[in-house]
Amino acid sequence: MSFQTGDILIKAEGICKQFGAVKALEDVSFTLRRGEIMGLAGHNGAGKSVLIKIMGGVYQPDRGRIWFNGEEVKLHSPRDAQERGYYIVPQELTVARQLSVADNIFIGRDEFASKYSGIVNKKYIYEKAAQLLREFFNIDVDPTVPVGELDTVTQRLIQVVRCLSAGAKVIVFDETTAGLSQRERDKLFQHIRILAEKGIGIIFISHILSEIMEMCDRVTVLREGKVIGIEEVQNLTIPKLIEMIAGREVRTNTCEKVFPAEEVILSVEGLSTKNKRLSNISFQIKKGEIVGIYGLRDQGQTLLLETIFGAYKRTTGEIKLEGKKVKIKSPVDALRQGIVYVPNRGIKTVFPFKSVVENLILQFSNFKESGIFIRERTEKLFVEEIVRKFTVRGYLSIDEKLSSLSGGNMQKVLIARAMILRPKLLMLIEPTEGIDIGAKQEVKELILQAAKEGTAVIIVTSEIDDIIELCNRVIVIRDGKIRNIMEANEENRRAIIEESIA
Repeated sequence: MSFQTGDILIKAEGICKQFGAVKALEDVSFTLRRGEIMGLAGHNGAGKSVLIKIMGGVYQPDRGRIWFNGEEVKLHSPRDAQERGYYIVPQELTVARQLSVADNIFIGRDEFASKYSGIVNKKYIYEKAAQLLREFFNIDVDPTVPVGELDTVTQRLIQVVRCLSAGAKVIVFDETTAGLSQRERDKLFQHIRILAEKGIGIIFISHILSEIMEMCDRVTVLREGKVIGIEEVQNLTIPKLIEMIAGREVRTNTCEKVFPAEEVILSVEGLSTKNKRLSNISFQIKKGEIVGIYGLRDQGQTLLLETIFGAYKRTTGEIKLEGKKVKIKSPVDALRQGIVYVPNRGIKTVFPFKSVVENLILQFSNFKESGIFIRERTEKLFVEEIVRKFTVRGYLSIDEKLSSLSGGNMQKVLIARAMILRPKLLMLIEPTEGIDIGAKQEVKELILQAAKEGTAVIIVTSEIDDIIELCNRVIVIRDGKIRNIMEANEENRRAIIEESIA
């Protein structure tokens, strides 16, 4: 697509922002044109989130100027940006699952309610919601259906239509493909392109560089709060983009798989759950083996790990650990048996406003004999050793809040916290989701190190590359049933994907 100077929707010039001693952005300039898909790339902590939040009125710059549609503006709140047509679609799905499609699109919009009674004209918003979905995406969705009954991509599109119905001219997609299967990503990409064709400006943020190369017209690369370059995608290669992001050549796909021992650590036989959400699940995993679980979203992958961990009750089946049948009725039972579970990074797994120290010693102090940490200094010495071993970076002091760390370093804290317990079985959900390419490689190496030390590892991931690079075998799950168990190698890549969607 060719662009003209008058097509510029947003222009930011000389943006600077500092938080305490940390320079988040330094002399950053950025432009977005009508109908353009602009990639925004950089490591965690490079300044991407700060930049989109400054343009979105969440933060105010210390210095710099911003223009919307050629008019210089001062943004004091997100509402100021939204009034000019700037909306962010975050990584997390922000829909009310129990409300209808129409209610989700028009939630908080009092113009559809009677001035006298306050009652919303349901017939009108149903018709309007259906019209918008057809107009923007050419899809027919029943506007009366609860959003929770729809697939993930359609829920994401409803988020987008909510923005469009309010007058969006610019939409930021901030890591919105995280956790989606390849088929779901392809579907979402198709709809994002439709938006661009209709003149909507798109800012596309992703740590998956192949997505940026596939989707974007241009890419702005940030590193340590500075613009490293703005390039046309047609002039880039993935190695060149990696070098711009990292400031050096980053070796990728260098994982050397671990060969497992013959000893079986975990044996699951005939496991089923209520309503057959899991049905007759049977598999084994050996000492030092990494097994991937792959499938489309919500096919039972996470439920399987939660059931093994005792967080969800099974109706039939048995679990054996090192050949002995075990009764696991709760996560406490699982931890005592040497099973550790690391869910998606988020409120279930971290305490962002607690310190790095407090987050790291949480499980360790709960399940070791009381009194092992006699003094605060002993705690800190212990944690300092752990953060060195697990290459946690990006903090001035281990007393800083965990939220001060990048996503990749936060993930390393979670893996470190799990490995402190010396588990027999380590189970992880999406361990490389939403972290930059350098941090991904480091997290993969930590998982491989756990296997080398004899830990059996199960990972649930939607990243087929992680399956191929890390795992010895892969279990493909569809509709709560194991459809195949095969070697995780490049030769089986297509078969793994096809099995998951057949």
